[in-house]
Parts: sequence; C-alpha cells; structure tokens
Amino acid sequence: MLTGHAPFLLVPDVAMALDYYRDVLGFEVAPYELAPEDNGTATRDGLTIFLNRGPRAAPNSDVVPPDLFDVYLWTDDVRALYDEFTRSGADLLGEPCERPWGMLEIQIRDLNGYVLGFGQPLDS
Repeated sequence: MLTGHAPFLLVPDVAMALDYYRDVLGFEVAPYELAPEDNGTATRDGLTIFLNRGPRAAPNSDVVPPDLFDVYLWTDDVRALYDEFTRSGADLLGEPCERPWGMLEIQIRDLNGYVLGFGQPLDS
C-alpha cells in the first residue's frame, strides 16, 4: 500500500524557493539543518515538496505544454485555493477549469518555472 509521495524539484536558490512556497503558496517551509543552502522542504496539509539546489531542471511543462504538470496536488476546494493564490500574487495560469477527466483544476507557475496543478474531483 502506498501512503504518500514527495516530489523533488531542483532549484538554483533553495532559500528563495522556500520563501516563495511560504509567502505565496502558504506552505510551511524548513531548510535542512545540515545543509540549509542545498536542501529544504515545503509542506502543506501533510504534503511535502522537497527543494534541492542544483542546475534548473527542464520542467515537464516546458517539454509538453500546455497541460502537463510538474507536481499535481488534490484538494477539496480549488476555488478557495484560487482566491488565496490570487490574493498572494501567485502566477496563476488561468481560472478554475473543468477538465474532461472529471476534475476542476487550476495551475500556477512557481518562481523556477515549475507548474503545480491543483485539482478537485467534480463530483465532490
């Protein structure tokens, strides 16, 4: 049984990425104590994204636009997240959109170009 997942994203500046995930996306962030300049975590509602210093990877969304995400997170209220991200100045890539695969989704692009998708089942 799988019980969770944690994507790892390469970023050129971990501190800047952590600030963005905290200030714009509402995540709790923490640099790793042993190497804070190289690694950190952004966690929200029990879901963690690892941010690791390295050469900027080509986001999936750069390779196969427009509907491929780098990270996809399920939520119970897409519209509330959309409102929150609008207020915080996130780079929203459109308004909430119903998808043929039964999801209401939004997309944001983070400061390193990664596209995060947030989806809610239409039947919820």
